[in-house]
Amino acid sequence: MIKYMKKYKVEENFQKRIIRYAILSLLITILIEAMVVGIIYLGGYVFSNRQSTDEMNIEMQSDLVENNRLADTPMIAKATVPEEIPKQSFLDKKEAVFVIAAICMVSGAILFTCLFIIYLQRYYRYIAEITEGIDRIALGDFESKIPVRYNDELSSVADTVNRLSVSIQKMIEVQRENEQSKNDLITSVAHDLRTPLTSIIGYLDLVRLGKVTDENMKQRYVGIAYNKAKRLQNLIEDLFAYTQLSFGKVTLRNSELDMVKFLEQIAEEFYPIFQDSNLEYTFRTDVTKAVVYGDGDMLERVFANLYGNAVKYGKEGEKVEAYLEEKDDTFEIRITNYGQLIPKEEIENIFERFYRVDSSRSGETGGTGLGLAIARNIVVMHGGTITATSNIGGTTFTVTLNKAI
Repeated sequence: MIKYMKKYKVEENFQKRIIRYAILSLLITILIEAMVVGIIYLGGYVFSNRQSTDEMNIEMQSDLVENNRLADTPMIAKATVPEEIPKQSFLDKKEAVFVIAAICMVSGAILFTCLFIIYLQRYYRYIAEITEGIDRIALGDFESKIPVRYNDELSSVADTVNRLSVSIQKMIEVQRENEQSKNDLITSVAHDLRTPLTSIIGYLDLVRLGKVTDENMKQRYVGIAYNKAKRLQNLIEDLFAYTQLSFGKVTLRNSELDMVKFLEQIAEEFYPIFQDSNLEYTFRTDVTKAVVYGDGDMLERVFANLYGNAVKYGKEGEKVEAYLEEKDDTFEIRITNYGQLIPKEEIENIFERFYRVDSSRSGETGGTGLGLAIARNIVVMHGGTITATSNIGGTTFTVTLNKAI
């Protein structure tokens, strides 16, 4: 199942991230350089103190030896002045300081560059990861997703590619469904056209070839062929209407309609059919006016189909009932017949095209299998709903339409 992916929000751009990497690298470099310089100065200080201590010890030992020597020899006129030993301190040499500074600068620059490159390597690897993900998607692997790792433009690109992949996958699935739907439609139409055409050709061949001599039998065969031809005509008209509605080629001519008068008018047209089928019709409502905004011709087709089905499949129940009820923002119209029930496992499929609960019954009644599919499309175009229930209380079709604003 394809899930909707929320659009990613960029919280840090590429420039800020590079600056952050540079500052972080510089701080780490300064910290390491400070530690190194500190260690060098500490070592120099220890070495200098140790050298001074050694020189003092040497001087004391030299004085002691000299004193002992003077004590053992006669006095001489000129005193011997001891030669001053020059002190060589590590920290007192300017050359050493310059050398250390130069070493620190060079090593700091190298360290900064290395750290900066190490940080950027993460970015380069992420760019490579995004590129590989795009390549996989380009090859048709729409299940592949690019990880969103950061909060910058690259992560936004990764998120956008992921959402694009989902959209493409959804479009491909819709295209496949449409292709399968088209193939199913062609198969169903071919089947429904072939059966009556075979019968028409067969009956007309019998008459044409003179194999039927009885005039009454001829008339009977011609009548059967005529009825089959009318069924073909109805099928073609329903198929044309269904394809127009399904592919959005119908423009509604909406106007205000009073559903109370609208249903009463349709019932009057069906009154002779109710009489011929020995069905009692009743219409009840608690409102005097129920105004909706819709296309009268289209809605007439919806309710004519529902009344027609009530007559075809409700003869055993001996009555058909219609009830209009006002809801909060809608009007609900329920049409109930008390004939043969629709099995529970098939009730959800009756609005699919060419679906018939009982193929033998549909052949008897001459249905095309498109009526309820057309009715659903029309109701949906009006922003309403159509549902069906079938139980011991009868088979009820419920149409909900929005009130006119």
